[in-house]
Amino acid sequence: MNAFAEQLERYARTGYLVVPGALDAVQVEAANDAIDRDLAAGTPFWIEREEGHVTLNVHMLLAHEEMDVTMRPPSLVPLLEAILGPEVCAEEHSVRIRRPHDGEPYCRWHRDGGGWPRLGPRPPFSTHYLSVAYYLSDVDATTHTFSLIPGSAQGGQLPPLDHYDLATAHHVEGEKGTAVLFNAGMFHAGNVRRSPVERRTIHIYCGRRSAPPISNYTIFPRRLWESGDEATRRYYERPNAITRLLMERF
Repeated sequence: MNAFAEQLERYARTGYLVVPGALDAVQVEAANDAIDRDLAAGTPFWIEREEGHVTLNVHMLLAHEEMDVTMRPPSLVPLLEAILGPEVCAEEHSVRIRRPHDGEPYCRWHRDGGGWPRLGPRPPFSTHYLSVAYYLSDVDATTHTFSLIPGSAQGGQLPPLDHYDLATAHHVEGEKGTAVLFNAGMFHAGNVRRSPVERRTIHIYCGRRSAPPISNYTIFPRRLWESGDEATRRYYERPNAITRLLMERF
């Protein structure tokens, strides 16, 4: 079995993959620089979550072309296409900054969309929607992590959280540039620790063109859905409602 087949076998079993170096050092630096400039400019698109512990921006693609590679990463496209098939499409993009924390640790486990049981029969790899979380900071035992419960969306059922032994949770550590590719229907969370440093991540969602959009947050810019590259155009050709309005009226 070659390395790619082993990755797919592992994903089929656990519902996620950790891919070191999914973004190279230049791409990570460019993304962090874009975030720094956007914050310094005081753009109105940063919003607070989790009682101010997190700030996020779902519109970085509009103003920062260097972010495009994080929405359709060449290093991960073969995996995205193998798991979701030829209909794979863009769903959502967000940048998140999890701030230093000196209070009680917490980990708010959830399944996105409740695992989407309403969408009917289990699709290939049990995956209706696929997400990727990129680390833009080094993550270790002293920092906040992205965390998952292995296998929690890979069966025909979607049991509640108390069905699982939380001791089996994987609190993913890795250097900046690491990607965590995961079934968005599995239990996952930002694992917040007492930590003096912030943690930066980019989160994307992908789906299938024949399925409904996962959200109506991210406005995808014209340069992507009118790209001269056919594969890129296909990836963005099923817009969410807010992007469709942009396409039709502006």
